[in-house]
Amino acid sequence: MNIWLITIGETLPLEQNVRKHRTGMLADTLVGRGYTVRWWVSTFEHQRKAMQFAKDREVSLSDGFALQVLRGCGYRKNVSLARYIDHLVVAFKFRVQSKKFPKPDVIVASMPDHLLAYEAARYARKNRIPFIVDIRDLWPDIFLDRFRSMGLYGVGKIALALDFAKLSFLLKNADSLVAVSKGYLKWGLDKIGRPESPFDKMFYLGYKNSNARNQVNKEESLCVPNWLKGREKQKVFVFIGTFGVSYELELILDAAKCFSRSSRTDICFVLAGAGENFDLINKMAAGLQNVVLPGWIGKKEINVLLKIGFAGLLLYVKDAPQGLPNKPFEYLSAGLPLVNSLEGEMAELIDLHGFGLNYLPGDLEGLCQCIERFVDDAKLHDEMSRNASQFFNKYADADKIYDEYSGHIERLVEYKRHTNSKMRS
Repeated sequence: MNIWLITIGETLPLEQNVRKHRTGMLADTLVGRGYTVRWWVSTFEHQRKAMQFAKDREVSLSDGFALQVLRGCGYRKNVSLARYIDHLVVAFKFRVQSKKFPKPDVIVASMPDHLLAYEAARYARKNRIPFIVDIRDLWPDIFLDRFRSMGLYGVGKIALALDFAKLSFLLKNADSLVAVSKGYLKWGLDKIGRPESPFDKMFYLGYKNSNARNQVNKEESLCVPNWLKGREKQKVFVFIGTFGVSYELELILDAAKCFSRSSRTDICFVLAGAGENFDLINKMAAGLQNVVLPGWIGKKEINVLLKIGFAGLLLYVKDAPQGLPNKPFEYLSAGLPLVNSLEGEMAELIDLHGFGLNYLPGDLEGLCQCIERFVDDAKLHDEMSRNASQFFNKYADADKIYDEYSGHIERLVEYKRHTNSKMRS
């Protein structure tokens, strides 16, 4: 079977020390099942805002697995006209270049980006190819929310009318809607006004299973980075992600200042990643001995950090456009309980399964209380750590998730073949 995966915005598996995300893990599973996979991607790496290739090209990663790289113009800010133009360019290039390759047996297109997914939907419909839309974020709704916050809701609806029309087309022409959360799946179905079908599924983002908590193996111990050395006896609260506008990183710095003033040397915060606000956060953290900013880190360093870590931080602003993002599964894989401000499904899961503490966005006192409860109540922390591991093993292990996801793709292709055969006869 020949499969096209269409996703931009993920870190590409061009180096061994790369933390793979949803499409990367799905691709590995499909290739492992003996299928041919072509992953259509952008040359621009969203996380570090860097252009990885100078021009369009094909990159062979292994037998049966290739990246089809399309060069956009790049951008500096996550929410910007430049990013929109970049995505338009990539989508147009897909329209042109997709005609040069043998038709696939199935297409799985991530949304966002809705512009590229729309072109994939047009191609799939024209060529009668089974088409799956994987809903990972609520575009273009999040842009309309930005207009609303500026008091320009009417202007936003007009400006984004074509985008919503494209969204409607790609969702209506999907043979299957897949989503990273139940709420996101409902959002997609509500957009087109149809009930859930047997081929509409929710698959968590998931994460690769980590080794036992706090047991850094010999190979990993050799690569414990300098910025972690000497922190092993502290309670390390971990944030791994992009330094963007969706996160309240300033609030955790305020918490660090509070603990520093109260002489709590047993607490440390490691904020790992890069992004448009990194320089600002780095400047604000100057002089804080209990804050570590290592910048962008690779898979080995992430594994070491997770094993040394005490709890995972989900530091989201109020009404953040997130459902169930990558971060919680990353933390849960190592048995890290969560300190969370993300409302909705994430907060509900934490309350239901007991693997973390919730606080309200912007509530410094609430955040500090959550941190102190974990540090000062070992029994509570250990219980929630066990719950975190149990939840992960049952629901969030990437090997299980993407095995089930691959089986879903196989069943859809077989169903469409059978249906088309009956129609022809």
